[in-house]
Amino acid sequence: MIFCSGIVIIVLGLLSIFAQDLVWDFTEWQNRAKGVASERTPEWENATTIGGMIAIVAGIVMLMLGLSMN
Repeated sequence: MIFCSGIVIIVLGLLSIFAQDLVWDFTEWQNRAKGVASERTPEWENATTIGGMIAIVAGIVMLMLGLSMN
């Protein structure tokens, strides 16, 4: 289960880095549902990229944990 979670987290991290338009559409949809205005700023893009890198590292750690448990 940890192995599968690691793969999912890595995919989400890759999406955050390489598919920022898709992530922005999701963020904008969430904000619209809450009634909050959205503005795509350079800070948002930087935070999304950094979050994606952290997610990839965390996913790799989870993959290694999952492999070592088997």
